[in-house]
Amino acid sequence: MATIQGIPNPNNFEYIEVSRQFNNSGSGTGPIWTFLYRGSKDALRLASVQWINSGAKVTINEDGPYSEATVIYSGESTDPGDPINTAYSPAQGQEAPDIRYEFRTDYLDQSIFALPQVVAEANSTGNPSLYKFLIETAVKNGEALPGAPESNINTFPIAQQVWRKLTRGEDSYPVARVGLTRVATFSGNNGLPQVPSGVPPVYSYFSFVQAFNLFSIQSMLPVPPADPAQTPVGTAWGWKQTNYSTSLVVKTNQVEQVISWTFAPWDLLIYPFI
Repeated sequence: MATIQGIPNPNNFEYIEVSRQFNNSGSGTGPIWTFLYRGSKDALRLASVQWINSGAKVTINEDGPYSEATVIYSGESTDPGDPINTAYSPAQGQEAPDIRYEFRTDYLDQSIFALPQVVAEANSTGNPSLYKFLIETAVKNGEALPGAPESNINTFPIAQQVWRKLTRGEDSYPVARVGLTRVATFSGNNGLPQVPSGVPPVYSYFSFVQAFNLFSIQSMLPVPPADPAQTPVGTAWGWKQTNYSTSLVVKTNQVEQVISWTFAPWDLLIYPFI
C-alpha cells in the first residue's frame, strides 16, 4: 500500500502549507501573496493569531474533515520560493490596502429657477427675487403673468416658459452628479474609523488627486463645466465626502473601508475649499 505524504492527521494538532501564490501585476495595490494551509481547526485558529498580528488577512474554512486557512499578505515584495518559516511577513503599518474604485452617476431634482437660462433672465431684471415671486404668485393664484402698469414680466420669454411649466406641475428637473466610491480592505491593525470633521472640506481637482493618491484614475475624473452659467454664484465645483463607513470582521481581523465623494458645485459660504 502506498503512503500518501503531506496530509495532516485531522486528529492531531497540526497543519501544513498546501500552496503559495504571488501577484505583482502592477494593479496599484502593491505585491500580494496568498498562502493556503490545511490542518486541524484548532491548530489553524491558534496560528491565525500570529498571522493576523503580522498584518495578514486570514479566512478559515472549517467545512469537511480538514480545515483550510487562506492567509493573504500585501505591501512588500517577497520571494514565493522561500520556506514558510523564513518567508517575509509585513510589519504593522507596512501593508498596502486592496483598493477598488467605483464611479456612479446619480440624478438630483433641482428647482426650475436654477436653470442657467432662467438665472440669466432673472439677473437681467435687476431683482431676481421679485422675478421669482411674480411668477410663483401668478401660478398660485391661477392668473397670467402680470403686465403694465403693475409689471412687465409678461414680456420676458423665459418667464413665460417657466410660468407654463409651473402651471403643469413641472417645478424641477434632474441634474446629474458624478460620485466616486473607494472600497479598501486591509488588516485591522491599520484600520481605524474616521474621526468626522465638523464641516467637511471641498477639494478641487488637483488637491483631491493629491490628498487621496488618485493618480491612477485622475484621467477619469470629471472637470468643472466650461459654461459659467452652470456654476451658481457663491459656489465652486469640487469633490466633497458624502459617505464613510468601516466594517471589521473580528475573526479574520479584516477591515473594509468605504469612502464616497460627490462632484458638484458646493456652497463656499458653508464648506471650506481646498
